[in-house]
Amino acid sequence: EAPSRQSLAPSRTGATIMKTRIRDRWRNPDQQQSAEKNGEALGYVCWQLALTAGRNLHAEDFIYQDDVQRVAVIREYLIFLVHAADRLAFDNLEQADRAALVPALALACARQFHRNAVEVLGSGDYQAQFIETLNRRNGHYGECSFGEGLPGYALLRAFSDHIQAIMGNDQTNRWVMDQVMDIDGPDVVRQLAKSMSNLHADKTKGAKTSST
Repeated sequence: EAPSRQSLAPSRTGATIMKTRIRDRWRNPDQQQSAEKNGEALGYVCWQLALTAGRNLHAEDFIYQDDVQRVAVIREYLIFLVHAADRLAFDNLEQADRAALVPALALACARQFHRNAVEVLGSGDYQAQFIETLNRRNGHYGECSFGEGLPGYALLRAFSDHIQAIMGNDQTNRWVMDQVMDIDGPDVVRQLAKSMSNLHADKTKGAKTSST
């Protein structure tokens, strides 16, 4: 159970990421897709969610000092979403599908991040950096609870700590942790779960119960 937090943060508009329109259904729903294809498609969903979350911080009057900061926030959201997708897959998919989906998703996110980071920041091996950071984060995030389709307090806290470290603790950005923990973090996972369900409509129904 999360310890109670009395936030002194200024009130926010509470703009929800769940209002983001995302393409997360196959054109032909009757044509079964492989777990790898679903992972690649989910990578696009995660990219859109990460971009929206990054923009939402700006819309809530938090300040990015430069593109390096902005790109780093998007990277952390992508990594958080890949981890959340793995936890959701564990709960809702067969092990074989999960084992194929998650690596495909991680690679799709890493490639997408690399392409966009090169455009914004210039040359660099951003794909390798992404995978390395993902592996580090997974080691910590994996120790945190995740239940009923949502990250627990410890996982949200660990994730928001990384965002806070990037954004800094000046008078404007010192409350970013509250925004991420209370609103944006849960929102992106809810949308991710919805998109995963849409992409796996033929596989999630009774996937776990059918094998018991």
